[in-house]
Amino acid sequence: MIHSRMVKPRAFPWNSARDPEQINRLQEITGDLALNRDKLYEIGRIDLLDYRKRTPSFTGRFRQFEYGSMEFWYDLANVVTPVGPSHAIALTDLETTMIDVSTYLTDDNNTFTGTAWFPKLRVSGFTINIGDPDAMLERNFNVISEGAFELPGAYFAYQDDTVGLVGAHAMILSPVAVAYASGKYIFRVLRVRSGSVSQLVEDESLTPAADTWGFVSGTNTLTVQSCLVGDIIKCYYESATAYATTWADDDLDASVLLAEYCEVYMKVGTAERIYRLQSVGIDVTFTRTDYKEIGNNEVVQTGVKDKSVKISLNRFLEGFSLEEMLANDTAYPYINPADFSDNIQMMIKVFGEKEHTNFKIGYLMNKISPTALGLSQAVQDYLKTTTALEGDNLLISDIEADIVFS
Repeated sequence: MIHSRMVKPRAFPWNSARDPEQINRLQEITGDLALNRDKLYEIGRIDLLDYRKRTPSFTGRFRQFEYGSMEFWYDLANVVTPVGPSHAIALTDLETTMIDVSTYLTDDNNTFTGTAWFPKLRVSGFTINIGDPDAMLERNFNVISEGAFELPGAYFAYQDDTVGLVGAHAMILSPVAVAYASGKYIFRVLRVRSGSVSQLVEDESLTPAADTWGFVSGTNTLTVQSCLVGDIIKCYYESATAYATTWADDDLDASVLLAEYCEVYMKVGTAERIYRLQSVGIDVTFTRTDYKEIGNNEVVQTGVKDKSVKISLNRFLEGFSLEEMLANDTAYPYINPADFSDNIQMMIKVFGEKEHTNFKIGYLMNKISPTALGLSQAVQDYLKTTTALEGDNLLISDIEADIVFS
């Protein structure tokens, strides 16, 4: 049996010089792998002819406490932690990026059993939830890919190196790579050059072609051709021992941030704080356009055709202050929702304590529009109302100066 306390999740960003790191404050990891096999028949045959194996499809979800850290956002965006005045991540930063996630598994007898490896994960959406006034804040990330793998009794290992000289670049892998198939030791080699990442192919010939790699198991040496100074080489492989410490308790960041630490603001003309809210939900969806090519069963191009940001505000109705704000017209005591503004800004600020002193993280949305209003009156209960809004942008940052209205 493998308990959650003995599952060590780790993210491996593809692009940039960002190092792999453990994923903190995860509450749940779920995933489903569809093998996508079609039954084949033919006219005249009674029994099944065969199966056609199509590319598998994986859908996963990470449920995480909101704890004020940008680490996982930067992992998903494949960027190193910014050192400038802005720490912001926008939705466009998540469109074409990929990460691998591995979970190192140890059973109740303290025996390491192996690794579950989820490669080439792309963000298909995420939610940010403040469930009620007493809630703990949560993030939920939806991801997709074309596969999931198991490494029985072995570790998913990683090593990178920065090229110092033009030409072929050799790196000795530590720990030692072990074969995952006959004569196969390396899962993947990436090259990051000038902000772009490329997956290189293996060439086992004596005169390897440009932009390829080769591996000699006897010396545990990986050699990459056609390197330039500053290239970052990333190698992923299987090993008998862990390449790094698989887990270290994070006791510095907040355990979880609470609903009472939040402030919600809206601007329609002038900025105002919204009170009496009972729950807030932000649901982001990417309409992905990830393409394969003839002669290859892997995705070779990734992108997003459309982005949707849906916001839900739920409250007890004791007045029409929010509706008056959305109308942005108080000349007459008459509100027509059809005339609500379609150039609304909204922000959520999350602080580290109930006094709202230390800013931890914030979410900013611009040019959003109301899409629906709902009223609910149950017997022996108070009138409830729901306001739905929609846009196509979201900015996330742990710098308060990033989360400001224009």
